[in-house]
Amino acid sequence: MKSIIDRPIYIIMKYVYYFLVTNFYFVLCNSLFFLVFYLADFTFENILLFFIASIPMGPSITALFSTMGKLVREKEMNPTSEYFKAYKANFFITMKYWMIQLSIIFILLIDVHYSTSNDNILSPFFLILLLICLFIMLYAFPIISRFEVKIKSLFIISIYSNFKFLKASLVNITSLIAFAIISINFPSISSLFSISLLVYFIMYNLREPLERLKVELSENGANVA
Repeated sequence: MKSIIDRPIYIIMKYVYYFLVTNFYFVLCNSLFFLVFYLADFTFENILLFFIASIPMGPSITALFSTMGKLVREKEMNPTSEYFKAYKANFFITMKYWMIQLSIIFILLIDVHYSTSNDNILSPFFLILLLICLFIMLYAFPIISRFEVKIKSLFIISIYSNFKFLKASLVNITSLIAFAIISINFPSISSLFSISLLVYFIMYNLREPLERLKVELSENGANVA
């Protein structure tokens, strides 16, 4: 006879609890951004406001990837201690990376706006660069959450990983874009509490790529978790 902790309903409720708690902490750490997102129009005139509101987001994203990664690997965790432990441990490296990446993204958004308004032929080029930034981020945050790397190496490894693990990259970017489209067109409080589920799926999809990177980085003397 199965014990209660082995029953499907218990396992499902446990995961729901993990997702809700980590999502709550993520929303709490990004309350400024979500306040702006729901109260201000997502227009070019407000782009500076959204940029400022997005600055604190970096470390909380890494913390979410770290906790979901641990859940994928170990199927158990303490969401409160794990989230804030990862937030604190990766704060400075994440902020360095995030400020670079965030600045590039907003510069490209400005370029897209002006090139589209003026029917510039470079508009598709800027959109492609934005997509490349998304591809890089979908490896950069998981890498920060697992390995100790320098900023230069982080960009190189992220770009390398997208080509080496192309199938996983395409699945993750498709999932992220679909989630973003749904959230923007149908904003609701419930969508906030599905972010951790999305990150869990991304980390689950990156199980093999991250393990292979772990071996490669260990051989080069990097610290891994």
